[in-house]
Amino acid sequence: MKKLVLLLATLACAVGLLAVDSPSAIGLKVGDKATAFTLKNSAGADIALGDMLKRGPVALVFYRSADWCPFCKKQLQDLEKNRPAIEAAGVQLIGVSYDAPATSAAAATKLSLTYPLLSDTGSKVIDAYGIRNAEAKGKAEGVAHPVVFIVDRAGVIRAKLMRDGYRDRPESAEIIAAAKGLK
Repeated sequence: MKKLVLLLATLACAVGLLAVDSPSAIGLKVGDKATAFTLKNSAGADIALGDMLKRGPVALVFYRSADWCPFCKKQLQDLEKNRPAIEAAGVQLIGVSYDAPATSAAAATKLSLTYPLLSDTGSKVIDAYGIRNAEAKGKAEGVAHPVVFIVDRAGVIRAKLMRDGYRDRPESAEIIAAAKGLK
């Protein structure tokens, strides 16, 4: 009986920790409607999620900053390297951060990125998706937790890819697998 009580107590603690610490507890969930938005791209043009979805499903890649975050730069470059395979799987890539359009433009040029980087300079979209890193301070205030949402043509989130912490990011292969799962 003591073993059963100990096991149940351990499970209860584990479930409690998962509810607080699990990446899936942060932000919108699979099955939620993606929040509509219009943001500036690196050229200063308005890009609406709804317009992108008319062309097909979208992989919304929220990242911290292409200016100062080395983990973000590596992720963005990896996505560019695998962009043809990601697009062949049926989704369009869109990067979103709190970086200003000029910062995104400089990063896109420096990193040779061809997919759009959108600027959420007031972190309103980041907040609407519930993924602002509240612990970030100073120049990082307003950054998103790194997360990828796969959104179908109807605007429904069909996959959410996220890790604990900001150093480890979802792999391109995971985005491709999630995109193939839409078909």
